[in-house]
Amino acid sequence: MTTGRPVAHYRTGVGASDDIVIRRIRASDGLLLRDLRIRSLTESPAAFGQSLDGAALRQVLEWHRSALQSSRGEGRTWLLAERGLVPLGLVQGRRRPPATLLVFSMWVEPGSRRMGVGERLISGLESWARGWHATETVLWVLLGNHAALRLYRRLGFDILDTGADAEAGARHGALAMRRVIRADPG
Repeated sequence: MTTGRPVAHYRTGVGASDDIVIRRIRASDGLLLRDLRIRSLTESPAAFGQSLDGAALRQVLEWHRSALQSSRGEGRTWLLAERGLVPLGLVQGRRRPPATLLVFSMWVEPGSRRMGVGERLISGLESWARGWHATETVLWVLLGNHAALRLYRRLGFDILDTGADAEAGARHGALAMRRVIRADPG
């Protein structure tokens, strides 16, 4: 089912010449969201705050509601990376007023890693967040997830040693990281 409205595609400023598209989730993508979350939790069960069992037990209606709520507005979103009709990854962004983008649940298909998909997803979220004048991005990386830590360091994120975000991360065995959102690269 489609809504008849165009899907938001986000400029990523990265590798624009290839065929990977970053788009906001559609209201009708509830089952796709469920499938991708279950795949991510199956492949990387220790990388996320949500458990595979918890995701699998969610009712289909909850997945549809999450997709609908994330398909519009400035409070939160899921972005998908796709090549054609094949999903390659996803990431969730949430707004923390007044101007902080919070990043959750980034996952890229193992066969699509080290191809810039994660960088494009972060860039796409920041493009979305510029629409509500976000000035910084904050995320958490579980201790031991060295590949994610390397990616975020390469993208210019710094580890936060103090403050509420650092404390929240420490309570969950994670490092808090932050970077300033630059002006629109286009």
